[in-house]
Amino acid sequence: MRFVDEDLVLEQPTYDGRPVPMLEQRFTPEEKLELLDYHPLFTGRCPQCEMPFDMKNPPSAHWECAHCGWVDNTL
Repeated sequence: MRFVDEDLVLEQPTYDGRPVPMLEQRFTPEEKLELLDYHPLFTGRCPQCEMPFDMKNPPSAHWECAHCGWVDNTL
């Protein structure tokens, strides 16, 4: 990445002189920050009712609140 006339220009990344494919991003930077603010993986609490999750044994993929029934459908 570099700046040209104060504009950010993203270049094709390379490794050892060969192009590295860019992966398509699933979430925008704003969506990533929102996940950090509310997702129980990062907060330890249900985003709907604020009840704590057992973070010593967090679910591997499916998050569901036993108290209010909130279900994670983002990841």
